[in-house]
Amino acid sequence: MLMICVSGKTTNMETYPAHPPQERPKPKEKEKYNKPTEKMDVTSVHRTIYKPHSVQRRRKLTPLDPTIRKSSAPVPKFQGKTTHKEQFKQWTVEKQKAFSEPPRLLKVGSGSMETKTMQQRDFVYDGAKVVRAKPIIPQVKVIRSDLPLDCLTSYMLEFKGLQNKCRLAEMLVNQAEQKLSA
Repeated sequence: MLMICVSGKTTNMETYPAHPPQERPKPKEKEKYNKPTEKMDVTSVHRTIYKPHSVQRRRKLTPLDPTIRKSSAPVPKFQGKTTHKEQFKQWTVEKQKAFSEPPRLLKVGSGSMETKTMQQRDFVYDGAKVVRAKPIIPQVKVIRSDLPLDCLTSYMLEFKGLQNKCRLAEMLVNQAEQKLSA
């Protein structure tokens, strides 16, 4: 049996040793608030940079009165067609016809109907006895052994510490050791 010395420390404890606790620094005393003596400038940066300018307002756009027009020529009437009038025409509404029997889409055939299906027509049975095909299954001959089943796993062989819990495992390990030594 393989014996391993254990120090009692885990890998985590060896990698990350505990450090002694350190004292916290004492908090500094708060300074006493002194009110400022100077007056605060309350104008924003926006007000100082962007100063208002005087802007002359435009006059309101209104259509000219025909009497005030400078030209004496008459205003011609629009002779084209607007998009609205082109797109949205006044359609006439007609009364729907009364329902009548729909036209017959399927016409009655003039020839004789075939009474056999395609399967019956293509595969004709001649009356002979049908021989079924033999299934192709390999014949398996099981040979039974009188030897006991070896259910020893690599887990049982490698992890010796866990075998003390199970008598069957102990027995199997002993048998395996005897086989290996022989």
